[in-house]
Amino acid sequence: MSLSRPQNTELTDLAGLLTGQQSENSLSHNELLAKLNYHGITLLAAEQNTLPGALLPHIKRLKAMMVANDTLKQLELAALFEAFSLANLSAVLFKGSALAYSLYPKPWLRPRSDSDILIKPSDRLHADSILRQLGYQKLFAIQGKYVSYQSTYGKALVGGSTINIDLHWQINNRQMFSNTFSVNELIENGQQLSHFGNRPLRSKISIPSAVDSLLIASIHRLGHHVNEERLAWLYDIHLLAQQLSNEQWLRLCQQATSKKISAITLDALTIGQQLLATKIDQTVLKSLERSAASAEPSRVFLNRELSERHFFWADVKSMPSLGAKLGFIRESILPAPDYVRQQMNTRWASLGYLKRFLRGLKRVF
Repeated sequence: MSLSRPQNTELTDLAGLLTGQQSENSLSHNELLAKLNYHGITLLAAEQNTLPGALLPHIKRLKAMMVANDTLKQLELAALFEAFSLANLSAVLFKGSALAYSLYPKPWLRPRSDSDILIKPSDRLHADSILRQLGYQKLFAIQGKYVSYQSTYGKALVGGSTINIDLHWQINNRQMFSNTFSVNELIENGQQLSHFGNRPLRSKISIPSAVDSLLIASIHRLGHHVNEERLAWLYDIHLLAQQLSNEQWLRLCQQATSKKISAITLDALTIGQQLLATKIDQTVLKSLERSAASAEPSRVFLNRELSERHFFWADVKSMPSLGAKLGFIRESILPAPDYVRQQMNTRWASLGYLKRFLRGLKRVF
Protein backbone atom coordinates (compact mmCIF):
# COMPACT_ATOMS: atom_id res chain seq x y z
CA MET A 1 0.00 0.00 0.00
CA SER A 2 1.33 3.42 -0.96
CA LEU A 3 0.11 6.63 0.60
CA SER A 4 2.24 8.89 -1.60
CA ARG A 5 0.88 11.31 -4.15
CA PRO A 6 2.32 12.30 -7.53
CA GLN A 7 4.50 15.38 -7.20
CA ASN A 8 4.29 18.31 -9.59
CA THR A 9 7.22 19.07 -11.86
CA GLU A 10 8.02 22.38 -10.17
CA LEU A 11 8.45 20.76 -6.75
CA THR A 12 10.59 18.01 -8.25
CA ASP A 13 12.79 20.56 -10.02
CA LEU A 14 13.29 22.58 -6.84
CA ALA A 15 14.11 19.45 -4.86
CA GLY A 16 16.69 18.64 -7.54
CA LEU A 17 18.60 21.75 -6.50
CA LEU A 18 19.20 20.04 -3.14
CA THR A 19 20.11 16.61 -4.51
CA GLY A 20 22.14 17.60 -7.56
CA GLN A 21 19.50 16.23 -9.92
CA GLN A 22 19.08 19.49 -11.79
CA SER A 23 16.71 19.91 -14.69
CA GLU A 24 15.84 22.75 -17.00
CA ASN A 25 13.03 25.07 -15.92
CA SER A 26 11.42 28.12 -17.41
CA LEU A 27 11.46 30.24 -14.25
CA SER A 28 13.08 33.65 -14.37
CA HIS A 29 15.72 34.42 -11.74
CA ASN A 30 13.22 36.45 -9.70
CA GLU A 31 10.62 33.70 -9.92
CA LEU A 32 13.18 31.10 -8.90
CA LEU A 33 14.24 33.19 -5.89
CA ALA A 34 10.63 33.64 -4.83
CA LYS A 35 10.07 29.87 -4.98
CA LEU A 36 13.29 29.11 -3.11
CA ASN A 37 12.45 31.62 -0.38
CA TYR A 38 8.92 30.25 -0.03
CA HIS A 39 10.27 26.73 0.43
CA GLY A 40 13.01 27.93 2.79
CA ILE A 41 15.84 26.34 0.81
CA THR A 42 17.66 29.29 -0.78
CA LEU A 43 20.86 28.99 1.24
CA LEU A 44 20.67 25.19 1.25
CA ALA A 45 20.63 25.20 -2.55
CA ALA A 46 23.48 27.73 -2.59
CA GLU A 47 25.56 25.34 -0.46
CA GLN A 48 25.03 22.69 -3.14
CA ASN A 49 26.32 25.08 -5.85
CA THR A 50 23.26 24.41 -7.97
CA LEU A 51 21.97 27.98 -8.37
CA PRO A 52 22.58 30.23 -11.40
CA GLY A 53 25.64 32.44 -11.06
CA ALA A 54 23.50 35.55 -11.54
CA LEU A 55 21.92 34.91 -8.13
CA LEU A 56 25.20 34.89 -6.21
CA PRO A 57 25.18 38.62 -5.23
CA HIS A 58 21.70 38.18 -3.76
CA ILE A 59 22.76 34.98 -2.00
CA LYS A 60 25.76 36.74 -0.48
CA ARG A 61 23.57 39.51 0.95
CA LEU A 62 21.00 37.02 2.23
CA LYS A 63 23.66 34.91 3.92
CA ALA A 64 25.17 37.93 5.69
CA MET A 65 21.75 38.96 6.93
CA MET A 66 20.84 35.45 8.10
CA VAL A 67 24.15 34.96 9.93
CA ALA A 68 23.81 38.30 11.75
CA ASN A 69 20.16 37.66 12.56
CA ASP A 70 20.88 34.18 13.87
CA THR A 71 23.65 35.49 16.15
CA LEU A 72 21.20 37.91 17.77
CA LYS A 73 18.56 35.21 18.21
CA GLN A 74 21.10 32.84 19.77
CA LEU A 75 21.78 35.38 22.51
CA GLU A 76 18.06 35.87 23.17
CA LEU A 77 17.27 32.17 23.26
CA ALA A 78 20.19 31.49 25.59
CA ALA A 79 18.99 34.24 27.96
CA LEU A 80 15.41 32.96 27.88
CA PHE A 81 16.32 29.36 28.67
CA GLU A 82 18.69 30.52 31.39
CA ALA A 83 15.78 32.42 32.95
CA PHE A 84 13.58 29.33 32.65
CA SER A 85 16.29 27.25 34.33
CA LEU A 86 16.71 29.70 37.21
CA ALA A 87 12.94 29.60 37.72
CA ASN A 88 12.93 25.75 37.66
CA LEU A 89 10.56 25.85 34.68
CA SER A 90 10.75 22.81 32.39
CA ALA A 91 10.86 23.80 28.71
CA VAL A 92 11.74 22.09 25.43
CA LEU A 93 12.95 23.83 22.27
CA PHE A 94 11.50 21.96 19.30
CA LYS A 95 10.80 22.11 15.56
CA GLY A 96 12.87 24.50 13.37
CA SER A 97 15.18 26.12 15.91
CA ALA A 98 16.00 22.86 17.70
CA LEU A 99 16.86 21.26 14.36
CA ALA A 100 18.86 24.27 13.17
CA TYR A 101 21.20 23.95 16.17
CA SER A 102 21.40 20.15 16.34
CA LEU A 103 20.94 18.81 12.81
CA TYR A 104 22.25 21.38 10.33
CA PRO A 105 25.99 22.09 9.95
CA LYS A 106 25.23 25.84 10.06
CA PRO A 107 22.06 27.05 11.83
CA TRP A 108 21.36 29.81 9.31
CA LEU A 109 20.82 27.15 6.64
CA ARG A 110 17.48 26.41 8.33
CA PRO A 111 15.34 29.59 8.15
CA ARG A 112 12.51 29.94 10.65
CA SER A 113 10.16 32.79 11.49
CA ASP A 114 9.90 31.85 15.17
CA SER A 115 11.27 29.55 17.84
CA ASP A 116 8.87 26.98 19.28
CA ILE A 117 9.02 26.16 22.97
CA LEU A 118 6.88 23.60 24.81
CA ILE A 119 6.06 24.01 28.49
CA LYS A 120 3.67 22.37 30.93
CA PRO A 121 0.11 23.82 30.90
CA SER A 122 0.49 24.67 34.59
CA ASP A 123 3.52 26.88 33.82
CA ARG A 124 1.77 29.24 31.38
CA LEU A 125 1.50 32.23 33.72
CA HIS A 126 5.03 31.72 35.03
CA ALA A 127 6.48 31.58 31.51
CA ASP A 128 4.42 34.63 30.48
CA SER A 129 5.89 36.58 33.39
CA ILE A 130 9.46 35.60 32.47
CA LEU A 131 8.98 36.55 28.83
CA ARG A 132 7.55 39.95 29.74
CA GLN A 133 10.40 40.61 32.18
CA LEU A 134 12.84 39.95 29.32
CA GLY A 135 11.11 42.52 27.11
CA TYR A 136 8.79 40.33 25.03
CA GLN A 137 5.28 41.42 24.15
CA LYS A 138 2.38 39.04 23.60
CA LEU A 139 1.19 39.30 20.00
CA PHE A 140 -2.40 39.40 18.78
CA ALA A 141 -3.93 35.94 18.31
CA ILE A 142 -7.06 34.02 19.16
CA GLN A 143 -7.17 32.74 22.74
CA GLY A 144 -9.33 30.20 24.52
CA LYS A 145 -9.32 27.03 26.57
CA TYR A 146 -9.67 24.78 23.53
CA VAL A 147 -9.22 26.76 20.34
CA SER A 148 -5.49 27.44 20.76
CA TYR A 149 -2.70 25.87 22.79
CA GLN A 150 -0.04 28.47 22.11
CA SER A 151 0.75 32.17 22.36
CA THR A 152 3.28 34.15 20.35
CA TYR A 153 5.63 36.69 21.94
CA GLY A 154 7.74 39.16 20.01
CA LYS A 155 10.77 41.29 20.86
CA ALA A 156 12.53 43.91 18.78
CA LEU A 157 16.27 43.45 18.33
CA VAL A 158 18.99 45.79 17.12
CA GLY A 159 19.11 46.62 13.44
CA GLY A 160 15.37 46.30 12.96
CA SER A 161 15.37 42.54 13.51
CA THR A 162 12.85 40.72 15.71
CA ILE A 163 12.60 37.42 17.52
CA ASN A 164 9.29 35.61 17.92
CA ILE A 165 8.68 32.89 20.47
CA ASP A 166 5.79 30.48 19.98
CA LEU A 167 5.04 29.31 23.51
CA HIS A 168 3.13 26.00 23.42
CA TRP A 169 1.49 24.18 26.31
CA GLN A 170 0.36 21.42 23.96
CA ILE A 171 2.45 20.14 21.06
CA ASN A 172 -0.08 21.08 18.33
CA ASN A 173 -3.32 23.05 18.00
CA ARG A 174 -5.05 20.20 16.18
CA GLN A 175 -7.09 18.37 18.81
CA MET A 176 -6.13 15.01 17.32
CA PHE A 177 -2.42 15.71 17.89
CA SER A 178 -2.45 18.07 20.87
CA ASN A 179 -1.55 15.41 23.46
CA THR A 180 0.81 13.38 21.27
CA PHE A 181 3.89 14.48 23.25
CA SER A 182 4.36 15.98 26.72
CA VAL A 183 7.23 18.02 28.11
CA ASN A 184 8.28 15.23 30.48
CA GLU A 185 8.28 12.65 27.67
CA LEU A 186 10.38 14.82 25.36
CA ILE A 187 12.89 15.61 28.11
CA GLU A 188 13.15 11.98 29.23
CA ASN A 189 13.77 10.66 25.71
CA GLY A 190 15.56 13.73 24.38
CA GLN A 191 18.95 15.37 24.42
CA GLN A 192 20.45 18.62 25.62
CA LEU A 193 22.20 21.35 23.73
CA SER A 194 25.27 22.68 25.47
CA HIS A 195 26.38 24.94 22.61
CA PHE A 196 24.94 27.17 19.92
CA GLY A 197 27.58 26.53 17.29
CA ASN A 198 30.86 27.50 18.98
CA ARG A 199 29.12 29.45 21.72
CA PRO A 200 28.77 27.52 25.02
CA LEU A 201 25.47 27.86 26.86
CA ARG A 202 25.35 28.70 30.55
CA SER A 203 22.17 26.63 30.86
CA LYS A 204 21.66 23.56 28.72
CA ILE A 205 18.59 23.50 26.46
CA SER A 206 16.39 20.41 26.17
CA ILE A 207 15.43 19.34 22.65
CA PRO A 208 13.57 16.20 21.43
CA SER A 209 15.36 13.06 20.31
CA ALA A 210 15.82 12.48 16.58
CA VAL A 211 12.95 9.95 16.64
CA ASP A 212 10.56 12.32 18.40
CA SER A 213 11.68 15.22 16.18
CA LEU A 214 10.86 13.21 13.05
CA LEU A 215 7.41 12.31 14.37
CA ILE A 216 6.75 15.92 15.41
CA ALA A 217 7.86 17.12 11.97
CA SER A 218 5.43 14.68 10.34
CA ILE A 219 2.61 15.95 12.55
CA HIS A 220 3.51 19.58 11.86
CA ARG A 221 3.64 19.04 8.10
CA LEU A 222 0.03 17.87 7.82
CA GLY A 223 -1.57 18.80 11.12
CA HIS A 224 -0.56 22.44 10.97
CA HIS A 225 -0.01 22.99 7.25
CA VAL A 226 -2.35 20.60 5.49
CA ASN A 227 -2.67 22.91 2.45
CA GLU A 228 1.06 23.53 2.03
CA GLU A 229 4.12 21.52 1.04
CA ARG A 230 7.44 23.17 1.80
CA LEU A 231 10.74 21.55 1.02
CA ALA A 232 12.35 22.86 4.23
CA TRP A 233 10.01 20.64 6.28
CA LEU A 234 10.71 17.62 4.09
CA TYR A 235 14.44 18.30 4.25
CA ASP A 236 14.25 18.29 8.06
CA ILE A 237 12.68 14.83 7.86
CA HIS A 238 15.24 13.75 5.27
CA LEU A 239 18.20 14.71 7.50
CA LEU A 240 16.62 13.15 10.59
CA ALA A 241 15.95 9.89 8.74
CA GLN A 242 19.55 9.68 7.54
CA GLN A 243 20.92 9.61 11.10
CA LEU A 244 18.61 7.01 12.66
CA SER A 245 20.04 3.67 13.73
CA ASN A 246 18.16 0.37 13.36
CA GLU A 247 17.18 0.59 17.02
CA GLN A 248 15.86 4.12 16.54
CA TRP A 249 13.84 3.08 13.47
CA LEU A 250 12.26 0.33 15.56
CA ARG A 251 11.35 2.84 18.24
CA LEU A 252 9.94 5.22 15.62
CA CYS A 253 7.64 2.51 14.26
CA GLN A 254 6.51 1.62 17.78
CA GLN A 255 5.88 5.27 18.66
CA ALA A 256 4.03 5.98 15.42
CA THR A 257 1.79 2.96 16.03
CA SER A 258 1.04 3.71 19.67
CA LYS A 259 0.36 7.39 18.94
CA LYS A 260 -1.73 6.48 15.86
CA ILE A 261 0.29 8.62 13.45
CA SER A 262 1.76 5.86 11.25
CA ALA A 263 -0.07 7.04 8.12
CA ILE A 264 1.15 10.64 8.25
CA THR A 265 4.67 9.51 9.20
CA LEU A 266 4.74 7.07 6.28
CA ASP A 267 3.47 9.79 3.96
CA ALA A 268 6.25 12.17 4.97
CA LEU A 269 8.94 9.53 4.53
CA THR A 270 7.55 8.37 1.18
CA ILE A 271 7.42 11.89 -0.25
CA GLY A 272 10.96 12.40 1.06
CA GLN A 273 12.04 9.32 -0.84
CA GLN A 274 10.47 10.63 -4.03
CA LEU A 275 11.83 14.15 -3.85
CA LEU A 276 15.06 13.94 -1.86
CA ALA A 277 16.11 10.30 -2.31
CA THR A 278 15.78 9.70 1.43
CA LYS A 279 17.22 6.29 2.27
CA ILE A 280 14.79 4.18 4.28
CA ASP A 281 14.90 0.45 4.84
CA GLN A 282 11.96 -1.37 3.26
CA THR A 283 11.24 -3.16 6.53
CA VAL A 284 10.53 0.22 8.13
CA LEU A 285 8.14 1.23 5.37
CA LYS A 286 6.34 -2.13 5.52
CA SER A 287 5.99 -1.85 9.29
CA LEU A 288 4.48 1.63 8.98
CA GLU A 289 2.24 0.44 6.14
CA ARG A 290 0.81 -2.33 8.34
CA SER A 291 0.03 0.13 11.12
CA ALA A 292 -1.30 2.75 8.69
CA ALA A 293 -3.71 0.20 7.25
CA SER A 294 -5.71 0.35 10.48
CA ALA A 295 -8.41 2.98 10.95
CA GLU A 296 -6.16 5.75 12.25
CA PRO A 297 -8.20 8.96 12.69
CA SER A 298 -5.20 10.99 11.48
CA ARG A 299 -5.53 9.48 8.00
CA VAL A 300 -8.03 12.25 7.22
CA PHE A 301 -5.09 14.66 6.87
CA LEU A 302 -3.67 12.67 3.97
CA ASN A 303 -6.44 14.03 1.76
CA ARG A 304 -5.25 17.58 1.30
CA GLU A 305 -8.07 18.34 -1.11
CA LEU A 306 -10.70 18.26 1.64
CA SER A 307 -12.23 21.56 2.75
CA GLU A 308 -11.51 22.95 6.19
CA ARG A 309 -14.85 21.76 7.56
CA HIS A 310 -13.67 18.13 7.37
CA PHE A 311 -10.62 18.90 9.48
CA PHE A 312 -12.73 20.99 11.88
CA TRP A 313 -15.10 18.10 12.51
CA ALA A 314 -12.15 15.76 12.88
CA ASP A 315 -11.00 18.09 15.66
CA VAL A 316 -14.45 18.03 17.25
CA LYS A 317 -14.57 14.23 17.22
CA SER A 318 -11.16 14.13 18.91
CA MET A 319 -12.29 16.11 21.94
CA PRO A 320 -12.48 13.96 25.11
CA SER A 321 -15.96 14.96 26.30
CA LEU A 322 -19.22 16.58 25.19
CA GLY A 323 -18.39 19.68 27.21
CA ALA A 324 -15.01 19.99 25.52
CA LYS A 325 -16.59 19.52 22.08
CA LEU A 326 -19.15 22.26 22.75
CA GLY A 327 -16.48 24.53 24.20
CA PHE A 328 -14.27 24.09 21.15
CA ILE A 329 -17.16 24.82 18.77
CA ARG A 330 -18.21 27.90 20.75
CA GLU A 331 -14.67 29.32 20.92
CA SER A 332 -14.15 28.68 17.20
CA ILE A 333 -17.39 30.34 16.12
CA LEU A 334 -17.76 32.98 18.84
CA PRO A 335 -14.34 34.05 20.14
CA ALA A 336 -13.95 36.93 22.61
CA PRO A 337 -15.47 40.26 21.43
CA ASP A 338 -12.16 42.14 21.79
CA TYR A 339 -10.48 39.63 19.52
CA VAL A 340 -13.22 39.85 16.89
CA ARG A 341 -13.19 43.66 16.85
CA GLN A 342 -9.46 43.73 16.27
CA GLN A 343 -9.44 40.83 13.81
CA MET A 344 -12.24 42.26 11.67
CA ASN A 345 -11.08 45.87 12.09
CA THR A 346 -14.39 47.20 13.37
CA ARG A 347 -15.63 49.12 16.42
CA TRP A 348 -18.68 46.89 16.82
CA ALA A 349 -18.37 43.29 17.89
CA SER A 350 -21.71 42.39 16.26
CA LEU A 351 -20.46 43.56 12.85
CA GLY A 352 -17.20 41.74 13.48
CA TYR A 353 -19.02 38.47 14.18
CA LEU A 354 -21.02 38.87 10.95
CA LYS A 355 -17.90 39.54 8.87
CA ARG A 356 -16.12 36.63 10.52
CA PHE A 357 -19.10 34.32 9.86
CA LEU A 358 -19.20 35.23 6.16
CA ARG A 359 -15.44 34.79 5.82
CA GLY A 360 -15.68 31.46 7.61
CA LEU A 361 -18.35 30.22 5.19
CA LYS A 362 -16.10 31.05 2.25
CA ARG A 363 -13.15 29.29 3.85
CA VAL A 364 -15.11 26.18 4.84
CA PHE A 365 -17.00 25.67 1.60
